Amino acid sequence: MAFFILFVVSFNAVAGEHSYVCKIVNVYELDNDGSLRSSDLETQYKGSEFLISRVTGEMIGGEVIPALLTRSTKVIIKDYGEYHFKSFADFACQDQLTGVNGFVPEGRKSFFAISMGGNRFITGLCK
Repeated sequence: MAFFILFVVSFNAVAGEHSYVCKIVNVYELDNDGSLRSSDLETQYKGSEFLISRVTGEMIGGEVIPALLTRSTKVIIKDYGEYHFKSFADFACQDQLTGVNGFVPEGRKSFFAISMGGNRFITGLCK
């Protein structure tokens, strides 16, 4: 129990200027006709939270994004001015592009994560 409390406190302490805390709202899969459909995994992952480092692009926490399996991460575009934050993660069997609408002045910012191997498209909100 003490470990869990320490994890939650440190998770929130790191968020802010150097990271985003994001919550998954939707999980889609690519259908055979090229359209997106709700994934069977949505009920399992909806509401999961994870952190995205604005410095390294690393993703920490959450179940749907296996951060421990990441070989490397890279920030492609830092969030400033009118640009979206974008990062790239290299996994052994797939790649992932993540973006956050960082230029939104206040409040929640929408995010997406595209898995280029698992054919999943994840959306949600960050703060």
